[in-house]
Amino acid sequence: MSVPFIMVLAMGVLFAAGIYLMLERSLTRVLLGFILLGNGANLLIILTAGRGSPPLTDGENLSTEGMSDPLPHALVLTAIVITFSVTAFLLAMIYRSWRLMRADSLQDDDTDLQVAITKLIDSEAEASTDYDDTEFGDEAESPITGAIDLDDDGTPAEREDLAEYIEDASTPAEADAIAEEAVDSQTEAHSAEEAEVTEEAKDAKQQGDDT
Repeated sequence: MSVPFIMVLAMGVLFAAGIYLMLERSLTRVLLGFILLGNGANLLIILTAGRGSPPLTDGENLSTEGMSDPLPHALVLTAIVITFSVTAFLLAMIYRSWRLMRADSLQDDDTDLQVAITKLIDSEAEASTDYDDTEFGDEAESPITGAIDLDDDGTPAEREDLAEYIEDASTPAEADAIAEEAVDSQTEAHSAEEAEVTEEAKDAKQQGDDT
């Protein structure tokens, strides 16, 4: 195996192990994962430089042919400094957490948990099929129990029973008679309800005039 292939393989292992450790709740494991991830990034930058001789000259031959690019090496030095500073910061956090709580693991925030639970409840409520649109009443796709009959054609159960009676009719004339009787009864019931509402409104108006 060539050296670049071994470096690529090592870089992949460092990235995988670093990401896995950084997903843990323990701050110590997060620190170790960050260090591994930083080393993997350094290997990636070194691989981009490619092979070549050191970028040095003897003062006479100033040709850059065959020299490696010095920029990736400078970036590696910068990455090492950044990794060291972040490592020191995480060490301070771990030490502070251990001194205060005797633990280095991250705990769930109560406010975050409350927000997450609220979102879960809202999503379940939106996904629920037990919903009645007041615009359609009992004609809604999934009407709730006690939905208002806006068109006075009976409840869904009553309409199903009427459809069964019509289907069981022996002749078309008998089916038409059953349908007409149902319409007449619904009309009479609606008229009676309207008369009752009108009477109640008159009584209320009369009581208001008397007072």
